[in-house]
Amino acid sequence: MRSFKQVFFNTSLVVLSVMAAALFCELVLRMTGFATPGNFNIPRTGLYPRFYFEGDLINGYDISKNFTGDSFSLPDYIHTYGAPFTVTSNSVGCRDRSFDQEDGYVLLIGDSATWGYVELEQTWGATLEQLIGVRVLKCGVSGYGPRQERHKLETVVRRAGRPRFVIVGYVMNDLLDDYLFPARTVMDGYMVNKVVLASVMRGGRRVRSDEELRARLKRFLEPNTIDIIDRAKVWLTAHSTLYDLLSKAEVPLRRVVTDLGLTKPPPPLSEVEAYRSITEFPWLKHAWEGHLDNLRQLNSAVEAVGATMLVVIFPDNSQVYESMRPRERNLQWEYPNQRLAEFFQQEHIAFIDLLPEFRRYADCAGSSRANPQDLYWAHDPHLNAAGNHLAGLLITRRVLEGSFVEVDDKRTRLSTVNQSLNAERGCEFSGSSP
Repeated sequence: MRSFKQVFFNTSLVVLSVMAAALFCELVLRMTGFATPGNFNIPRTGLYPRFYFEGDLINGYDISKNFTGDSFSLPDYIHTYGAPFTVTSNSVGCRDRSFDQEDGYVLLIGDSATWGYVELEQTWGATLEQLIGVRVLKCGVSGYGPRQERHKLETVVRRAGRPRFVIVGYVMNDLLDDYLFPARTVMDGYMVNKVVLASVMRGGRRVRSDEELRARLKRFLEPNTIDIIDRAKVWLTAHSTLYDLLSKAEVPLRRVVTDLGLTKPPPPLSEVEAYRSITEFPWLKHAWEGHLDNLRQLNSAVEAVGATMLVVIFPDNSQVYESMRPRERNLQWEYPNQRLAEFFQQEHIAFIDLLPEFRRYADCAGSSRANPQDLYWAHDPHLNAAGNHLAGLLITRRVLEGSFVEVDDKRTRLSTVNQSLNAERGCEFSGSSP
């Protein structure tokens, strides 16, 4: 009996000591400026409104036409502005105000970087429209890649008329979006990931069954159905700064925490495929070849409707902020930009790479990591309002410097843009674009 009491006492002492140490660390972290995670990682946050997307026979999904409006609960946005923003769509199936069929407009297509994880008026497309004084139809669809964007272009032209100029927002996961095409579908009014990467090492596509999709969607929509341990993890994720940091820690710390069952293992889809070596991962060679061919076909489709195309390469936050990069070795952070630049030059496709200017801004601002005052959301990887504004200025400058579209008072508008760029944190931006 004494031995049992002694074991119980010692065990209790260890548990209480660990709890006290964790509480002490939690207090120190909060006192030294680390924000509490709040609801950043609670289930259902960052969820598009139900029925915002509808099924599409080719692309798998698209934005529903004439969606009257509902809240998009992006935790970073709520934390910064105090409330979610509302998303709507027009009769063309684009996240924009109403649009009557007409020729000669400027069309934006792309994925979530073009759709914009901010209010519509804060998107880079809205900034562009205001600065050039030409109607810009904003038709980015979250999760799209070039192959889907070609079909979206054709759909928009049928509904809205021929654009004079098409801007394509490009992000690094477009490579994977093309490889998994069509990766997503709509179930019960929600967009779901139906096709996923089978293996990071070998590539391949794994198609989830409808039963698996329904089960995953139910767990996402009804977090109360999870067991008590998972509920505890959800609570800790939402309220503990220490747990939030541990759960996001990189190898080897994350591996230790995962082995102890304190956090989920890292997802199999790393989202860094574009930075991997095609020698080490041979399946990426074929993925890149098919991807570049899709970009080539997209350009041909734009030319077929009598328009010109400009590709905007949006950098990932890990390309801009070194502290946000995973500690995996052999990731080539400039490789996709270099390969894309060579391809666009060979194909005579106009483009602008925002990476150099974004890095210049981050260096000028003295930023080692993203926060709501810089270019990206602190937790979500998308551009925040400031990042959208800077992108809008840089893209506008590229448009005004070129001969893509006729603009009144071009010289005056360009001067205004350059003044605004140099006013950004007092940073000096280069005077020309590639």
